[in-house]
Amino acid sequence: MARQNPKKHIKLDGFAQSLDYAYPKKTFSGNLDLAQRNRNQHGNRILAQLDAIRQRFDIPVEVDLPEGILRDEAVYVEFTSEWGYKLDFNSMDQDKTDPLFQILNIREEQEDVEENHRFRYHVTMMMTQGGISNFIEKIRLYINENIFRKDKITGERVDTGNAKYYKLFLNIESIQSATLKSFWADEPEIDFPDENEDLWWEVWFRKTGNDQFRIARVLENLALTGVQVGQSELVFAEHRVRLVKGTAIQLSRSIMLLDNLSELRKPQETADFICHKDQDYQDHAEWMSELLERTDVEINGNSVLICLLDSGVNNAHPLIQPFLPDAHMGSFKPDDWGTGDDWPNGGHGTGVAGLTLYGDMVDALNEPGRIRILHGLESFKIINQADANDPELYGAITEYATSTPLVDRPENPRVFCMTITDKEFAFKGRPSAWSAAIDKIAFGSALEPVAPQLVIVSSGNVITENHDDYPDLNLRESIHDPAQAYNAVTVGSYTRKDRIDPATGHIHLAPNGAMSPSNSTSTLWESQWPIKPDIVMEGGNCSTDGVYVSDHYDLKMLTADRDFPSYTFMPFGDTSGAAGLAAKMAAELRTFYPEFWPETIRALMVHAADWTAGMLNNRSFEALNETDRKLLLRSVGYGVPILENALYSANNSLTLIAEREIQPYHLVSSVGKSREYHLYDLPWPEDVLLNQLFDQDVTLKITLSYFIEPNPGSKNKRYVNNFHYHSHALEFAVIKENEPLEMFKRRISKASELEDDQIDRTEEKWSIKRVRSRGSIKKDFVTMSGADMSARNKIAIYPKPGWYRSRKKLGKTDSIVRYSLIVTLETANVEIDLMTPVLNQLGALPV
Repeated sequence: MARQNPKKHIKLDGFAQSLDYAYPKKTFSGNLDLAQRNRNQHGNRILAQLDAIRQRFDIPVEVDLPEGILRDEAVYVEFTSEWGYKLDFNSMDQDKTDPLFQILNIREEQEDVEENHRFRYHVTMMMTQGGISNFIEKIRLYINENIFRKDKITGERVDTGNAKYYKLFLNIESIQSATLKSFWADEPEIDFPDENEDLWWEVWFRKTGNDQFRIARVLENLALTGVQVGQSELVFAEHRVRLVKGTAIQLSRSIMLLDNLSELRKPQETADFICHKDQDYQDHAEWMSELLERTDVEINGNSVLICLLDSGVNNAHPLIQPFLPDAHMGSFKPDDWGTGDDWPNGGHGTGVAGLTLYGDMVDALNEPGRIRILHGLESFKIINQADANDPELYGAITEYATSTPLVDRPENPRVFCMTITDKEFAFKGRPSAWSAAIDKIAFGSALEPVAPQLVIVSSGNVITENHDDYPDLNLRESIHDPAQAYNAVTVGSYTRKDRIDPATGHIHLAPNGAMSPSNSTSTLWESQWPIKPDIVMEGGNCSTDGVYVSDHYDLKMLTADRDFPSYTFMPFGDTSGAAGLAAKMAAELRTFYPEFWPETIRALMVHAADWTAGMLNNRSFEALNETDRKLLLRSVGYGVPILENALYSANNSLTLIAEREIQPYHLVSSVGKSREYHLYDLPWPEDVLLNQLFDQDVTLKITLSYFIEPNPGSKNKRYVNNFHYHSHALEFAVIKENEPLEMFKRRISKASELEDDQIDRTEEKWSIKRVRSRGSIKKDFVTMSGADMSARNKIAIYPKPGWYRSRKKLGKTDSIVRYSLIVTLETANVEIDLMTPVLNQLGALPV
């Protein structure tokens, strides 16, 4: 959902609501819980609502419609259930060729809180005049008559006390005319378009008895309203699907007047649309030209740069050339390798480059409007197809590759994006020389001491060949070297791409919203290693015939082909594509918040991430046991980051950001000891929480991010105690409910400094809990009442053991380190203003 009144975060530096698509399943088994109602009042209320809709047949609606527009004698009606109750779906659907009423789509709205799962249903129905009359008569019987049954012994009719049709009507809270938005069946994070926005829609029509005739009527109406109709059509058992380009108003004045509309989706255009064999070079050139005309190149000498560590880039490609000059091209072996992309089958680095600029070009080519790109590119070639490097040298190669642009262009903020990994060296979490080099680069202690750097690394691909391999193979295959690096933003892959031409005889392999078939995981790692991947981004899907798995354009992203001008576009995906998308997001964040540290940008990406319904198997996170939570985190990390949430706060979603330095340890009588912790007394909207949100749910979400300095030589490279690898560790704690401040201070100061010891959290209600405790980025969230939340603004950041403290001979015990803290306070009530009271306390504006 788009944030209302978005505002920049405040520098001091979830309760999530969603509408889940339930179609095509229309029947539900099991007993139906029933709401308690005043039968007469409830019945008369919904009777009046439905009767008002019936009058549309008697009194034509005055709208300015094109001459000759066709109407069907049917209307669309939306039924909404009471919170916490399902509807009697079976009784609401006539399963016949020409029904009087029929369910078109079912959408479940969910609200997940810590100890309560709240839901309700929205049902969109087609109802003819006869169908509405049928329902009206049943409502009257529901109001006035009871069900009688025959006593088996006496044979007498006995009043059951239950109203006729009580199961059908008791759980209905409201009945209203459906709008075009009622048919919007896409995921909740995709908002219904503005009514005047001219764009492509994926329109699903229900198949009827006289199907061809009805589709012809649809096309006639669309033509009369000036809507463009795509030539292709998908035909399924119960639906026909067409792409239609127009505004919501145009669709309301055409297909809403006919009775076979079923649902609307945002078109999931696929790379097949552009890469299909029927598209020739001229088609590609026209697509590219149109995209370039809509692209605003807004870069200068101080712009954020994404440095690609890959197979090189063809920067002569017109879509890339404005952002990647020759001076920004480098190579580990410039004389032997050159700087261009030599990877076969369309290249690799060029494809990543296209995604870092435009995102999935399927979207860029098909969505209207201007495209602003405010970041540039660098490319450093670290691999050559014909001259593979010794894997043991990749750490050195990577250090050299990152130091060169830092020396050449030291003033530019930068995001490094590395999409080369080594499958043969999957260390199952244990640091390698290569991953340690990544940690050094991020920490700022590589070849030359520099400022900390933001490094994006792809997690490495799983090659799935057999249908039954997914997802078990993903859970067995470890994230590839060097993506286990503590400080890197390790990016795995998930997918929303689940639509493929049925003529292929194949279907998609991974469900919508689940991890991609290419995603590698850390499920087999020992518990002391960090959670990886950190986040997941779109990586495409695979097709399957039920036995074997293959790639298909429909299920891939689209990007630039290295073989331009012979080819312009190519399908792309997997974890490399996902990392490219993550680098794009990171660059946009660095551009929007130029003063923020790399640690903060990483924190924002993780902080703004959430799990999809597909990852949660349509459960709430709170419904998962600890084992399932660990599996989730080590499969898809913290989920999919939402750019808007990373960029903005809102009145009902307040984000505070702190960037601080801390000295975790010092020497006391030649022994390393903990030195200090930070205690925050945050500005807090206490009055709003107590008075306006007293018994309403409020979510507190905290993310702590810092970079460690690696020490990969200890313990014979086995890292049995992983604090011998990381220089330091930090943790956060929040004051408990009714905990006096002094007790909170003592609790923190008594925290054990042994790695396996944990703070007593028996009274805390964190969602992720101890699973979060590894690595150098830590996130958790908790939901409670506003009253309970009103005094939870005391947060401590305190040290845990690391080699800075234990390895005193290395002379680092007194080191000062940095961290970023992000705190979000959020309520689902969009009328609440949490931000203004905090701004008033600060006497300042958000950054």
